[in-house]
Amino acid sequence: MKRVGILGLPRSGKTTVLEILMQGAGSGAPGGAARDHVGVVRVPDERVDRLSALYQPKKTTYAQIQFVDSAAAGHTSARAAAKGPDLFSGVRTSDALLLVVRDFENPAVPIEGGVDPARDLRNLQAELILNDLAIVETRIERIGKELRVGKKQGEREHAVLERLRGLLEAERPLREEAFDAEEQKLLRGFQVLSLKPLLVVYNQDERSTRVPPEPGAQALALVLRAHLEREIVALPPEERPAFRAELGLAEDGLSLLIRACYRLLGLVSFFTVGPDEVRAWTLRQGENAVDAAGEIHTDLAHGFIRAEVVACDRLLEAGSEAKARERAWLRLEGRDYQVQDGDCLEIRFNK
Repeated sequence: MKRVGILGLPRSGKTTVLEILMQGAGSGAPGGAARDHVGVVRVPDERVDRLSALYQPKKTTYAQIQFVDSAAAGHTSARAAAKGPDLFSGVRTSDALLLVVRDFENPAVPIEGGVDPARDLRNLQAELILNDLAIVETRIERIGKELRVGKKQGEREHAVLERLRGLLEAERPLREEAFDAEEQKLLRGFQVLSLKPLLVVYNQDERSTRVPPEPGAQALALVLRAHLEREIVALPPEERPAFRAELGLAEDGLSLLIRACYRLLGLVSFFTVGPDEVRAWTLRQGENAVDAAGEIHTDLAHGFIRAEVVACDRLLEAGSEAKARERAWLRLEGRDYQVQDGDCLEIRFNK
């Protein structure tokens, strides 16, 4: 399951964003509470709905993404200094970061210095960079001690760390830099935050007309009216489409956020189907049939022979696997086949 960490300054509306993701199920204390909240979000997918209608399975399982609403960002510098890098431990293992930036006026929820999304984005980015710098400098100090007593195996890592320190001191997010395979392996061990793919959500209200600032290279941005979306989520499901149509909203906030996360992480969905279960699974773009088999179960990857593949749309058009096979829409693929978004797979393997 992919994991996205949510960060935002106090009163930015980040907990409201998580509530939207949880479809009103709630998940958290008020935005000022200094603790993390975790929510597992079902990925809406009408293809799963249509496949379930076709197969009438005993069980239907949607893909899931885990979101962590972190209390780390925006606390006082004294607290940050005392807590150090561990303040971000809740989101350090995430696959991507979602930054919520306030872009709405509300006298009842004042913000020091007024509403300034460009300033707040800079401050959030700076927190990530400073946190990474603290980790890098701590590691440099430790390896430096080893080198001084004649342990040479850390020389390569020390050189990489010095490069990272230079980039971070220049206030350059690591996601904007190119690293070779060896450097990437080291970076994964450090769990640095500014390397992670970044989605910036500008939280606006209905009256806002401001064009939000660009989030920088290797990052995505979207505008969300979180307060309005939360009100819509509180409505009975059957009333939501009409309310959205009345407001001129083409897409619900949940789908907007999920699609942006998929694009950010480079994800695709594939399906396994049958009378027992219709299920959606998640892979990164470019991963192959063996990767898909391993996502289902490690035994399928170890004993992989072939994958029987049919595009979801073709299967739905045919109305059954037998008819899809008659039309030659079912095919066998080898281990190097790159799984496409919407593929239905059946793995053949040695038991």
